[in-house]
Amino acid sequence: MPPTTPNPTREARQWLDDHLPDQTGRTILITGANGGLGAATAAHLAHAGARVILACRRPDVGAQIARGIGAAAEVLPIDLADLHAVARSAEACGPVDAVVALAGVCYAPWGLTADGFEQHIGVNHLGHFAFVGRILDRIRDRVVVVTSRAHEFCGRPGFGSYVPEDPAWRARRYSAFDAYCQAKLANLLYVNEFQRRAGAAGSALKAVAAQPGWADTDAGMHSGRWLGDVFWRASCRLIRQPASIGALSITHAASSADVAPGGYYGPDRLLGMRGLPAPAKAAASASDPHLMTRTWTASEHHTGVRYAF
Repeated sequence: MPPTTPNPTREARQWLDDHLPDQTGRTILITGANGGLGAATAAHLAHAGARVILACRRPDVGAQIARGIGAAAEVLPIDLADLHAVARSAEACGPVDAVVALAGVCYAPWGLTADGFEQHIGVNHLGHFAFVGRILDRIRDRVVVVTSRAHEFCGRPGFGSYVPEDPAWRARRYSAFDAYCQAKLANLLYVNEFQRRAGAAGSALKAVAAQPGWADTDAGMHSGRWLGDVFWRASCRLIRQPASIGALSITHAASSADVAPGGYYGPDRLLGMRGLPAPAKAAASASDPHLMTRTWTASEHHTGVRYAF
């Protein structure tokens, strides 16, 4: 008989049954939860008993996802591309145990946020930096930031270097791939500097990074170029794992008592592109103390938000 093909839904459910602790009594806010990895993460956590807040730019779509999850889900409108909107959402947010900073822009054409930032760094990093900083006194446990192995390309020959002081890309030639990679490096630098500052202040808060591998979502289908979208879809068919599996590393980072402060988690197979949650290794630049400090200082300057641990 031919070997049985693994069932991704069954694999995800088995991992959740074996590893996801009871989340009853916990409230977890997830940005970008109106589809793909965000919706899958919310469903996993709600299944374990958590109350989930779907923080979405499109609250109507978020409401549909919330109805599918059930009474444990609610929606908080948020537009991470507009710092004034971020401030309004922060004012409307109550206490939470964890924030999962998952929403992001991926391989998008040139564009600026309402505040004049290139949209990858503006949404993926600066919008989250501002939101978390504004609700820091209402976070009881942790911040989880979703990054990508793409951060490893930053500074390699042929690829651009990350310049935290230039979020509008005024001093550089724009590349959608470089912009995405650099925003994902900023995510990891933020996690490491958050953890350093929290520890120095004696705060029990922890920051954790997670990457989902190559998840089969439409995240990369916004390049503005037909060939780019075709490449994304073809790559998904070759390497893909469903969102329900990709979301496991994020779910693990948000729920487990065993994750390390400042830790980084991702799939355990195919060079971190597929598989189940395991500790991952980031590029050395992600823990460069000088770059960590530069990123934090620039983020404070550009958002006007300062953290009080």
